[in-house]
Amino acid sequence: MQFNSIQFIFIFLPLFLAAYLVFPPKIRNVVLILGSLVFYGFASAGNYWWVAVLIACTVMTYFAGLSLEKRHDKDLLTLYLALMAALLVFFKLFAGGRYLPSGMSFYLFQMAAYLIDTYRLKYTPERSLLRFGAQMTFFPKLLSGPLMDPRQLQLQCKYCEPCYEDFHKGLQELILGLGLKVLLANRVGGLWSLASTGGYETISTPAAWMALIAYTMQLYFDFYGYSLMAMGIGRMLGFDLPRNFDDPYASKTVSEFYRRWHVSLGLWFREYVYFPLGGSHRSSLRTILNLAAVWLFTGLWHGVGGNYLLWAGFLCALIICEHVFYGKYLKKSRVLGHVYTVFVILLSWVPFAVGDSAQMLIFLGRLFGIGGQVLNPQDYVMWGMDYAGLLAAGVLLATPWPRKLWERVRRSTAADAALLAVFWLVVYYIATAAQDPFLYFQY
Repeated sequence: MQFNSIQFIFIFLPLFLAAYLVFPPKIRNVVLILGSLVFYGFASAGNYWWVAVLIACTVMTYFAGLSLEKRHDKDLLTLYLALMAALLVFFKLFAGGRYLPSGMSFYLFQMAAYLIDTYRLKYTPERSLLRFGAQMTFFPKLLSGPLMDPRQLQLQCKYCEPCYEDFHKGLQELILGLGLKVLLANRVGGLWSLASTGGYETISTPAAWMALIAYTMQLYFDFYGYSLMAMGIGRMLGFDLPRNFDDPYASKTVSEFYRRWHVSLGLWFREYVYFPLGGSHRSSLRTILNLAAVWLFTGLWHGVGGNYLLWAGFLCALIICEHVFYGKYLKKSRVLGHVYTVFVILLSWVPFAVGDSAQMLIFLGRLFGIGGQVLNPQDYVMWGMDYAGLLAAGVLLATPWPRKLWERVRRSTAADAALLAVFWLVVYYIATAAQDPFLYFQY
């Protein structure tokens, strides 16, 4: 069961909302925990032991937080973090990846942030196991974030109260996210599937670029759509989840792009890895080494394959070059900065899209017209006829303008009417098409 499933939209969510809103506030954390565990159980695709792992990690972290308050011991914190890292490495590497419990990377990072902040004495650790369980298992953010500041999550679980305005805005965000996922990401992803199925060596250079742009849009609107849905469901329950995307394709540098893309994960690495290593407050060489360490961890977080390390290394090299050489020139030129950033970000997704190194080289060759015998030099014309509208819509929606326009009109009756039409169109596509899982669930 996922956010974009009939079971979630018409069965789980209405029943859960009814229970959550009907029961008194003292009981809501119990409802939230039970509902989250039921959701996670259905999302586990038959691997119900994932629920036991989640519960065990939550209980361990709760008691670890209390022990860190009593014994302000750095070695004890290191032991707890090492246990979490070992668990994640075991499932990602030694258990074959496919046995990795869904969302484990996210909920272990959330728990690690809680323990680190407890050790730093940033707040008093949670006394109530029920409230703590609700914070850690909170189903809207459980599978793919966003990661939250532990203090804010603690306060919201204790004091949040749903209201009509939040419920209405949250419902709008939920439908918008569904639309981006089902009507755009899933459908434009079909173009990438065409290129992959036929063999990269047989497609023309224009078709290769079209396919890469389609994959880029699929990845962005898939994860952006999920994040909007998570925000919307959280808001309907009275929670304020952080925005995870801030128009990243409007950036003028790669550094800026990754401050706007998956914002909560970037903030996590900055707060708990980059700053403790010294950040940018030491020598230039130390800053470069700190950046390299952050991107090494980022690559390993996504997966242990060489393609993820290549992706991370490529981006790290670009960010270091911007820091040392040409970043200040890109920031001065809006056009040059945008063109540069979009171009190199497109190339950076190739290791994500094509995991095999040999196939990766073939695809890169086709991007620049090297090698291969094109079966149909006009393939891009045929693909354009089928996907031009979706690609144009993706380009437009990747700019800041639609979001700004939406903020102006979202309180109008016309906006609600449009969303109602989007909702039923989404339901139609879900009912008639194959189920497409969210891409970031594999991380």
